[in-house]
Amino acid sequence: MLKQILYSLVFGAIAVFSYAPFHIWPLAFVSFAGLLWLIANKSKKQALVLGLCWGIGYFSAGIHWIYFSIKQYGELPSFIAVIILGFLVLYLSLFPMLFAFLIRSADRVAKPFTFKQLVLIMPIVWQITEFLRGYILTGFAWLQFGYSQLDSPLRNYFPIVGIDGLNLIFTILCGLLVFSLHKLIKTVQKWHAFGAIIALLVILIAPTSLKNIQWTTIDNQRSANFVLVQANIAQSIRWSSEQLNNTLLTYAKLTEDNLDKNKIIIWSEASITDYELNQQPYLQYIDNQARANDSEVAVGIIDYRFSHFGNSPTSEVYNSLIVLGEPKPYQYPTTNRYQKHHLVPFGEFTPLESVLQPLTNMLDIPMSSMQPGGVNQPPLTMKGFKFTTAICYEIILSDLMWQNFTPDTDFLLTVSNDAWFGDSIGPKQHLQMAQARALEFGRPLIRSTNNGITAIIDHKGNIIKQLPQFKTDVLIDTISPTTGLTPYAKWGNKLYFLIISLMLISLFIKKRHN
Repeated sequence: MLKQILYSLVFGAIAVFSYAPFHIWPLAFVSFAGLLWLIANKSKKQALVLGLCWGIGYFSAGIHWIYFSIKQYGELPSFIAVIILGFLVLYLSLFPMLFAFLIRSADRVAKPFTFKQLVLIMPIVWQITEFLRGYILTGFAWLQFGYSQLDSPLRNYFPIVGIDGLNLIFTILCGLLVFSLHKLIKTVQKWHAFGAIIALLVILIAPTSLKNIQWTTIDNQRSANFVLVQANIAQSIRWSSEQLNNTLLTYAKLTEDNLDKNKIIIWSEASITDYELNQQPYLQYIDNQARANDSEVAVGIIDYRFSHFGNSPTSEVYNSLIVLGEPKPYQYPTTNRYQKHHLVPFGEFTPLESVLQPLTNMLDIPMSSMQPGGVNQPPLTMKGFKFTTAICYEIILSDLMWQNFTPDTDFLLTVSNDAWFGDSIGPKQHLQMAQARALEFGRPLIRSTNNGITAIIDHKGNIIKQLPQFKTDVLIDTISPTTGLTPYAKWGNKLYFLIISLMLISLFIKKRHN
């Protein structure tokens, strides 16, 4: 059993190399198929242990970069940071553990290494546990296997079924792989394996025929002139009152140097590290400068609002992106703004506050008591173009983007501050997930960040221009929007749920293969 525990740790850990910045996508199959092989015929207790160990390997390697945020910016001793990261990894590993337990609990329905277990039940159970991982305590849907396939032929499924559908297809392929290998190695009924191998190859190779389908069309009659401002303000000083004035001067200079007719200038998430109400003169100055030069500027800022609940005054804090330079002069509160809906636990709010508030106090993270904006918000409008917008973590939430996406959306827009994660693989993973959104919706994606990775991504999910990390600079480019709808943009997860429904139906009619 010890050897299998070590195997499970290794199989989990190697998955990190299938994601950015390594892009060795076949290793995702090795990782997940390895887990399936280990647990398929084990007892429930053994499966629990192996699933947990696989998860520990997977998340320790995949999200180790969170250590930098806890230690460097939470200003905690190294051993405390390691302990907190360890608890997070252990918590996330409970979901693969639950997956392994449920697979072995279905033994009466599907015997070990059968088609029913590996190709029908297993993918559905994985989708359930991944849904729970992305939902409980607002969830942490980082490192879904579908993202590892952005460089494989499977990428062409993104515009059709989205990330959830690709996760499902990926697990089906892994099930077919393990089923085939078991039949070839362990049984005399080798002919069963050939049908599975053919199905695997068809599903894997077929999407290459979709590569040249133009789900959306570039509108060459229109073009937007973008200036993305990467101010490169160090996270360690970013929220200090002594730095605020330098930050304002940096953004003002980078903007004024690039003001020109019809420019759309995008700042990063919370580029102004102060309340919007406190910065009215500065915002009005930027607003007037932009309007005088026929430009518009999207500014990340914290919106602190006073309100009354009955006779008691209350306050609400929002992570916002506002637009300056419109024909009508800026006057707080404007309506052409986006308020972040999906907040990051402990970074922007405290889940189970009565229990976990001491942990938030220990981390001492600024602006960690925010309120979410609405689920459905209208697109931002700049220079006549419409932008479906996401702030930071939200770009990994395909369903949230779909809820706000409209057929007349011209571009996807995301702003972020990944300075929290230092010079680690975290920002590269984040950028990879943004590429998937562009591919899903068939729209160019504009990404402006504080210190990288600022980039422009085309409607096929390819990075066409980007800035180096940790450099104060601007990215300038002219991009045409696209029109039309991908199947995913049109139907969302309907095709995904259709596939799952057909698999559930098959469970009741599929003959058992031993």
